[in-house]
Amino acid sequence: MASSGEEGRVVVDLRSAAESAGDEDTHATPLHEMESLCMRCGENGTARVLLTLIPHFREVVLMAFECPHCNERNNEIQFAGQLQQKGCCYTLKVPMGQSEILNRQVVKSDSATIKIPELDFEIPPEAQRGTLSTVEGSIMRAISELQALQDERKKVDPQKAEAIDQFLVKLRCLGSGEAAFTFILNDPSGNSFIENPKS
Repeated sequence: MASSGEEGRVVVDLRSAAESAGDEDTHATPLHEMESLCMRCGENGTARVLLTLIPHFREVVLMAFECPHCNERNNEIQFAGQLQQKGCCYTLKVPMGQSEILNRQVVKSDSATIKIPELDFEIPPEAQRGTLSTVEGSIMRAISELQALQDERKKVDPQKAEAIDQFLVKLRCLGSGEAAFTFILNDPSGNSFIENPKS
């Protein structure tokens, strides 16, 4: 399963791989860096592309974009290799106070849905593109996206804004490990994954 040199490398810790992608010492797998247009400001930024293998999963392409002009950052994951014949559904029980479970890495494809039944909360596929994150990171990203338009909501619909504020408090409790919950990752394409550190 492991490969070397030009064929790619096995990544045990995806977070470390993403952080070290720009390091000069990472020669085993070629990191492709190119100039790319920033969709926010129209200036040129830097796009980095890395093909890697996730153990017990498959090959993926990690992509990161950064614009030095407007500080726009974007990370995305695409799937390399074969299409999957079946979908997948991962269910992760997160007990209260166990932050190590919140740090499990999550690969979410463009077609995956994240559900937290305790809050009757769902992140549909179109809300978050293909991402490489953690359980906590997925929750914090949802919080950030819900929080983004709160100031405008308070002016237009104060009751709805208040209900969202109350919901965000509950969601933050889950993201910080203060409450137990179930994290469900359902992907009809079969291209999503939750890390199992015991495998």
